[in-house]
Amino acid sequence: MARTIVVDHVGGPDVMKLVDMDPGKPGPGEVLLRQTAIGVNFADVHYRRGTAPPHAMAKLPMPFTPGLEAAGVVEEIGLGVTGFKRGDRVGYATATLTIGAYTDMRVFPADRLFKIPDGVSDIAVAAVMYRGVTVHGMIRSCYKVKPGDNVLLHAAAGGVGSIVARWAKHTGATVIGTVSSEAKVDYARAQGCAHVIVTSREDFVKRAKELTNGIGVDVVFDGVGADTFLKSFDCIRRYGMMVSFGQAAGMMDPVDPVLLQHNGLYLTKFSGSTYNEVTEDYQFRAREVLEAIAQGVLGQGNCAVYELENVAQAHRDFEDRSSTGSLVIRL
Repeated sequence: MARTIVVDHVGGPDVMKLVDMDPGKPGPGEVLLRQTAIGVNFADVHYRRGTAPPHAMAKLPMPFTPGLEAAGVVEEIGLGVTGFKRGDRVGYATATLTIGAYTDMRVFPADRLFKIPDGVSDIAVAAVMYRGVTVHGMIRSCYKVKPGDNVLLHAAAGGVGSIVARWAKHTGATVIGTVSSEAKVDYARAQGCAHVIVTSREDFVKRAKELTNGIGVDVVFDGVGADTFLKSFDCIRRYGMMVSFGQAAGMMDPVDPVLLQHNGLYLTKFSGSTYNEVTEDYQFRAREVLEAIAQGVLGQGNCAVYELENVAQAHRDFEDRSSTGSLVIRL
């Protein structure tokens, strides 16, 4: 039997219940995994409380098991599976295509797995991969960050934000990060932010314009949503871009295209389930993220570690914005 978190109705953290379930046997193209580490993402919070975008909620089964990424060991191989054997260390990180990670054993499609190389820990995979694959899509596909760019990054001390900061700095960009409190400033700087704006005491629009000599930033990466989204357009240079990738503070107001026309601005919304739907695209992103982890670009994951039975506390720490870095369940 597998210890598994189940949600049978949306609501607060306490709707997540720990139960014993039979993980089943792998069918054709599947493997049975014994999981060792599970990533906790804000997307999990949105699904649990029912605040994910409507199209995503419409696809969500009820009851369901949250979780989008994990690392583990192959226990059994289904018919037709090649490239994996029992005992291989593997991971996955692909948004709604693989929801159900909050469990210690599960049957999983082999084409969504990647092998974990020596020198990269299971905890690092759970701490970094989903966010890393997300960030790869944002800074390589949505907007290709290049040397000399000025980047405005909201929630720079968060799990995704810290990876954007590290990777964008490594690429040669100047990262201007926003954080919600003074306590997060040093952490954001350590992740690669050249400048940090504390939104509880500073106007991030005014400060971002000052830091770019009135020109504005080349791109905004916004995972906060309601509190930052519309104001951020005033920070962007002519022909610059807004990349929205989340809505931690609530859904954004609709954007009138007229808002974009005066400076020729571009707007896009990143979605992991869209950008990683094609298996080859997903596997390419995963390989590049694993390489970046191994090379030290993304580190081995600064994270807070929880037990499976305490996952509700991990969600509380996400929602009250008291956490920095990544959150991981260790099994």
